[in-house]
Amino acid sequence: MFAYNPTSWRDGKPIPGGMADCLIHPILEALHPTDLRDCTNRPKPGAVNCYFTHRRTYGLRAGPPREVSVFVSHGIADKVWRNARRMLGHFDYVAVSGPAWSKRLTDGGYPPDRVLEVGYTKLDPIFQGRIPTPARDGRVRVVWAPTHGGGGEGRAAGPPTGSMLTGPSSWWHRNKVLELLAPSEFDVVIAPHPRHRPDKRATLTEYVGADVVIADGGSTIYEAWALGLPVVFPTWLTERGNLRREKPGSPTFEAAIYRNRLGVHAIKPAELAELVAKAAVDGIGERERTFVEQVLPAAYRGSSGRRHAEALVDIAHNRPPRHAKG
Repeated sequence: MFAYNPTSWRDGKPIPGGMADCLIHPILEALHPTDLRDCTNRPKPGAVNCYFTHRRTYGLRAGPPREVSVFVSHGIADKVWRNARRMLGHFDYVAVSGPAWSKRLTDGGYPPDRVLEVGYTKLDPIFQGRIPTPARDGRVRVVWAPTHGGGGEGRAAGPPTGSMLTGPSSWWHRNKVLELLAPSEFDVVIAPHPRHRPDKRATLTEYVGADVVIADGGSTIYEAWALGLPVVFPTWLTERGNLRREKPGSPTFEAAIYRNRLGVHAIKPAELAELVAKAAVDGIGERERTFVEQVLPAAYRGSSGRRHAEALVDIAHNRPPRHAKG
């Protein structure tokens, strides 16, 4: 089993609250101790391994004995990464969050019986009511949760380049965005991507008690909508970068969101505060609910750890896995 981002680990262990940790815990909680003997980022021969790694670490099918590999990404966004071309020949199974992803893979030629529609484990603790709501005042609580903007661990950490400034993230424009939201009216909770946080923690607890999420081109779009939170986009900054990611024959969900104006889009900086305040009153729209239902169905929300565990146990015991699309 693979989680994509190596920044999720420190000293061979998942960072508490980090991207891998948020994926692992809901699965481990659903497993009986005899089902899984080891969970690390290094496989142990002879054990039933559930190990998390960037696939480049070991090549395609590390082993001996030959291991069955299941691709599980650390996020739920598109970013032209999770497609059949990249998965075929590299992974025996691909775990996806919902029907939109299943269709994307099978339309590209990935075998349906190797697509595991198991949900998205990260949000399970919120759906299960296990994260308490923080204290609030009378202001609109806004979670600003950009995707990473380059730099950070494993990449050049210097000043942003032109491509970063015109990319799909609002991270390098944070001062411009935040200065538009008056502290007297908005209680802004800043939730950077783990790549840009010293503690490498994933955005999770910040959603609880929020009224609105400001997102741009990453997983927080879908996480917020699945949680019933409206999303406002700083479109004047991030539309071009998200549309540019889309290539002929490689559509992205993020490009479709911008192109079809799903969510609330600030075309000019002066619109942001007014649109955030309005979104806090109006809530999430029906178009967004319909869209995210295909990405992460309501039936999987809160039970994704169990669904992953069931599929992994079946694979470990050489049974046809539950929740496969074939």
